[in-house]
Amino acid sequence: MRIIAALAAALLAGSAQAQGPGREIAFVANAEGGTVSLVDVAGRRVLGEIDVNPEKTKVQRPGTPNYAQDTDVSPDGRTLYVSRGYLGDVAAFDLATGRMLWMRPLNTVRADHMTITPDGKHLFVSALTNALAYRLDTRTGEITGKIVTGVYPHDNQVSKDGRTVFNSSIGDMNVPLEKRDAVQPSERSGWAYQLTVADTASLQVKDRIRFEKGIRPWAMRPDEKGLYAQLSNEHAVVAYDLTAKRITKRLELPVKPGVTAADWDFEAIHHGLALTPDGRTICIAGRASDYAALVRAPELTLMVTIPVGDAPGWSEVSADGRTCIVANTRSDEVSLISIPERKEVARLKGGDGPKHITVARVPAAVLAAHSKAP
Repeated sequence: MRIIAALAAALLAGSAQAQGPGREIAFVANAEGGTVSLVDVAGRRVLGEIDVNPEKTKVQRPGTPNYAQDTDVSPDGRTLYVSRGYLGDVAAFDLATGRMLWMRPLNTVRADHMTITPDGKHLFVSALTNALAYRLDTRTGEITGKIVTGVYPHDNQVSKDGRTVFNSSIGDMNVPLEKRDAVQPSERSGWAYQLTVADTASLQVKDRIRFEKGIRPWAMRPDEKGLYAQLSNEHAVVAYDLTAKRITKRLELPVKPGVTAADWDFEAIHHGLALTPDGRTICIAGRASDYAALVRAPELTLMVTIPVGDAPGWSEVSADGRTCIVANTRSDEVSLISIPERKEVARLKGGDGPKHITVARVPAAVLAAHSKAP
């Protein structure tokens, strides 16, 4: 298994650039296709893709197929990790060869969002239907511990010092809204809508912060004293103070005329939120209304909405904070937004059902290896 031939051709065309320290690559998980596209952020082009379901396993679940839910990349840019959605596992791939290094079943209906610790030693991944976040050893895939989370754990993030992991939950969507949050916490799970705060080493839970609605994509402020979040069933973004434990600001976002519940899935009206490194701009994927919104932070004021493809479902920003990458799930496209220019500067053909995006720098030698493949 290897990145498709288009990558080799692109690398040959850019051989001079390949002599540098590497490139910033956006890894876009294509849920339905079971692949991960590699987008050259500066070059504004798709280099190729990696097949992360080489067995072509098919699983029947509600909604559209999902064989590539989330991705992470090792700090050295040589290993790709993928939580494989409906396959209920996590797999690691060598980026130079595309070869699977290991695969770890999580014994869950759906392996959901995932994050890697700053030192690259551990992954934290949500077992959606189990109210658990597992810790995995990145070298072997071995499960080294677990954290009891809120109901239907979703996103995971780790503090900059690597000592704290945060897990957010969205509640059991099979339970009616009016009854969902009435379930009391137990030893098996916390509240329906909860931010679970735990120690990455001991896995001891330090806090369980209850929210009023399901916590969708979110981003920590640079000072790590608060966060910005999208919530289930809302056309909005909120600012949350972790010390006061309350929402301090809310921005209602525009709704395109004619929008109905058919324009989103799984209560995720807005799904995709990325904060620039300086903490001054939030790039939001407006899934129901087909736009990317740039929002000024910390004021939470709308700067502009930018039309993109159909059902933008994730956003991420480049390391320099100048480009926002948006995955358009239903139109199978990737939009590149210039934050300074406040406009879409490229729209690229993606894989089948693009979702989560991870941006990482990959060594030139790792990418160039594919130009030598037969």
